[in-house]
Amino acid sequence: MTLHIGEPIFIVTEEFIKEEDMRMYERLDRLRGEVERLKKKVEDDKNRLKAAEQRLKNAENAQIIADVGALNLSPEQLAQFLQMVQQGENGKVSTEPEQDPAEIEEDDYLEEEENDYE
Repeated sequence: MTLHIGEPIFIVTEEFIKEEDMRMYERLDRLRGEVERLKKKVEDDKNRLKAAEQRLKNAENAQIIADVGALNLSPEQLAQFLQMVQQGENGKVSTEPEQDPAEIEEDDYLEEEENDYE
């Protein structure tokens, strides 16, 4: 088949079409291969990311344990400290055992009586 428009600019033959089709299929095969390679790379990168996130989490946990251990607090004191931090309180964690609220009121009453006599 020949295409003529005025002067022949371009002649299209069956052989040219077959060659062009072959080049197109080769290009499609190359593109499909590239897509598959990139999919594999993305999957590998996802696995590397998960592993890196797990290493980070393990390092953070180890640091938290080291920090808590450095405080040298009993479990009760640690609980009190964490409660204070959560509530936004500043201050020291008491090293004294916790008192019963009734005993605290009695101690306050005794202190007030002592102050009244002075």
